[in-house]
Order: sequence, then C-alpha cells, then structure tokens
Amino acid sequence: MKILFVLAGLILSASSAVAEQSAAFCATAKKSLEEDSAMAAAAIAVFGKATFKAAGEDCVYPLKVLHYATADVLVVQTGEPGEACHGCGAALSAYVLRRIGGALKTVRSFRNFATLGTFGAAGDVSSVEIGADDGIAIESGGTFQGYSSTRLDLHAFRAGKLVSISGGPAALSADNAGAEPSKAIEVTGKWFFDPADKTALVVDYKIDARGAVRTERVIWRLQGTSLVLSHGRVPPELSEAGGG
Repeated sequence: MKILFVLAGLILSASSAVAEQSAAFCATAKKSLEEDSAMAAAAIAVFGKATFKAAGEDCVYPLKVLHYATADVLVVQTGEPGEACHGCGAALSAYVLRRIGGALKTVRSFRNFATLGTFGAAGDVSSVEIGADDGIAIESGGTFQGYSSTRLDLHAFRAGKLVSISGGPAALSADNAGAEPSKAIEVTGKWFFDPADKTALVVDYKIDARGAVRTERVIWRLQGTSLVLSHGRVPPELSEAGGG
C-alpha cells in the first residue's frame, strides 16, 4: 500500500520541519482542547503557545486529529463554527505531524484546502483510504428554504499534495419535510470504500417516499482524481428531496 507519508518529498527532516506562526484560537475551542490531550498536543506542535480570543473571523478552531500509519493530521477551520452566515462555509486547513526526535513536528501544511458547510461549520471530518492513498472525508450539509441535504467531499494525499477528488455522489442524504410536509421524501445514504477494492466508493441509499421504502446500492470507481459511476443509478428522489 502506498501511504502518503512515505511519498518522496513529504517526509522532511527535523531541520526542514514547517514552523507555523502563533495563532489566536477561538475562545470556544478552549474546552475541547482541555478535554482532548491529543488535539492539544497537535495544536501546540503546529502553532506553539497560542492565545484565545473571544470570537472573530480569523480565530483558529481545531476540529480533529486524524491518525494514519506513520503520521497524524490536525484539521482546523478559520472562524468559530456556527457563527458565519447561512450560506458561508468553513475554510479548512490541514497540518501533517510526525514524531521527530521524540517531539511532534509539523512536516507539511495545506492551508485553506477547502471551504465547506453552512453557518461556518464544516461537519464531520474523518480519515479514509482512497485507492492507494490516505485521505480526508468531510460530510457537510445544510437546510435552505425547508430542503435539507448532506454531501461528501473527499481529498487524497498524493505526491506531496492534498488533491480534491471530483465526481461521486452529488448528495448523500436529503429531505423536503420542511418545505413540503404533505409530500415528504427522505433519502439517507451510508458510504464506504470497498475493503477489497479501495477504488470503489459504495453508497447504500434508503428511500422513504410516497408510502414506500426501498434501498438501492450505487458504486463509483476512482479513475485518476475522479469518481465515475460504475454500478446502479442515483435515486431520482434524492434530487427531488433536495429541492432540485
């Protein structure tokens, strides 16, 4: 398996480790940092001793530490989650950390690699294997005029870069209960990469519409940096429930 952190150009020596400038953390992040020692250690390794500020669009909010075979990745967003406008996403950055000489060091930074979510909140962030690469999966969503939906965004560590994976499902889940309660449709999707073939993204959809419930499986396959539909069809109710 090709792991991102052993790719040429990504493993850096201690003398070339990336040093970030000190950051002002969002005040609301203080509790989570106090309760999560791994995240606090990663934040200190990336930003050094940081201060906390009450709020602001430029404060840093650590979201999660993702664990891989030979490195960790700290994912942060700019701005306090839930404090931006309805249609405003969260700007995300990722910092690759390795233990060098007994201490965590930042060896690569990917600043502002994506802007996702609503109200300045990105959603759920997790680690994932995408083909032969390690990656980041982000589930985000929102509600607009009574129509709710969630989406999946994938990013792969490849050849020293953090690459956005295009294609794949336009949405994971959707419902129109807030807009059309008398004609409610709910579609929920659960996704995973096939353990036997990490190039295959599988989404199992459950469709609850017009008094009937059914399930459909749809599969996309990775071709380069794109996911291409290879099996099944996206339920048409998904677009309808999302207001499309």
